Amino acid sequence: MIRRTSYLFITFLLAFNTVACTGLQTNESANQNSRVSIIVIHHTTANFEDSLHILTQPSQYPVSSHYLIPEPGDQTYGKSALRTYRLVDESRRAWHAGTSYWAGKSGVNDQSIGIELVNRTWCHTSDEGVNPYTGGRDRLCFYPDFADGQIALLVDLLGEILKRHPDVKPTHIIGHSDIAPDRKIDPGPRFPWQRLAALGYGAWYDDETVIRYWERFRVTPLPLINLQKALAAYGYKIELTGEDDEQTRNVVRAFQLHFQPYQVTREMNRETAAILFALLEKYYPEQLDELLLIEEPPAVEPEMTQ
Repeated sequence: MIRRTSYLFITFLLAFNTVACTGLQTNESANQNSRVSIIVIHHTTANFEDSLHILTQPSQYPVSSHYLIPEPGDQTYGKSALRTYRLVDESRRAWHAGTSYWAGKSGVNDQSIGIELVNRTWCHTSDEGVNPYTGGRDRLCFYPDFADGQIALLVDLLGEILKRHPDVKPTHIIGHSDIAPDRKIDPGPRFPWQRLAALGYGAWYDDETVIRYWERFRVTPLPLINLQKALAAYGYKIELTGEDDEQTRNVVRAFQLHFQPYQVTREMNRETAAILFALLEKYYPEQLDELLLIEEPPAVEPEMTQ
């Protein structure tokens, strides 16, 4: 017993001396913040079992997310009560965003937390016909509602995440379609962004402000270049072409999926413009004057005649 006690004491001293010799001393700096500035919400399209496999197992194109929330009625889930699954620690980078951009930052994986919700969206692709909006094969898609139990778990999770990362802005709680509008549509038109914003998670507009801009733009509509600048000011990646091109339609679709899901047309109509400027007035008022300024076209010098 004495020998064993002596042995443990010597082991402790050796360990203590080893640490002491490293010279490591911790002084916590005040000059730091969380690496997390964005929360991205996705839907999986697959059932729980397949989603969990895809998000956790090696593959040719590996993907992951920090959290996975199942949906009720999924026979592959196998549990009576829904619970949130943590798949990647928040201190580490999950591979959920892919090629992405938000508010001046590319590679959103580096500064975000990804949350996947099981939601079995599916599409039927026509063997004939071309979609007039995309130019690709025509598709008919179905978007199931998100279950109340899922959203309750998501609300609890968002509350906990924001306690750990309080610097995440309302405008930085977004969907996959917002950060990759050219290739993603999730979490889709059924996702309850307005309900989340009412609970304090994410951005939403004020109706009276929308009405004011809707009336204003009826009298003085803005050029498309101003609307492209406004989308960029809110956070979207968009080239300022002044043209109703494919990339602009994709960004408008992403914006409508988030804030105007009852009217996803890919066209910048007056209501879409009014909602956009209502959001800018609420969250980025310092940029309004410049975005509302309509530049006069340069004067054309008359040709000299002989």
